[in-house]
Amino acid sequence: MGGRSLRSRASAAQRGAVLHEDGALSMPPHSLRLRGRADVPAFLCGPGRGCHGSRPVPLTANGMPAFGQYRAGGVPWALQAVEITDGRITGLTPFLDFLDFLDTERLFPLFGLPPRDEA
Repeated sequence: MGGRSLRSRASAAQRGAVLHEDGALSMPPHSLRLRGRADVPAFLCGPGRGCHGSRPVPLTANGMPAFGQYRAGGVPWALQAVEITDGRITGLTPFLDFLDFLDTERLFPLFGLPPRDEA
């Protein structure tokens, strides 16, 4: 995927097109829960744009597609679980290194991810 973020590659309409009509985003431990092709992309382009410019690295978690995410400078900060049904995203669950919720130093190597991204 290179150094470009997923958001920089696609418009909000294109991102919404790969999302199932009932696709959902939740963000533990926060109470954030969004659903649908309008609300999820709107959040990702608005308040959720904090991950703009980060680099996703594909992996598998619990047999499902996922990715580790690195901020500019190679700092790990999120694991994203992706649920897919019939070729469309039905669920996005990011686990963020926020207020020590996600111990990236310990967890990233368990998924085969380096402690820092040098790409």
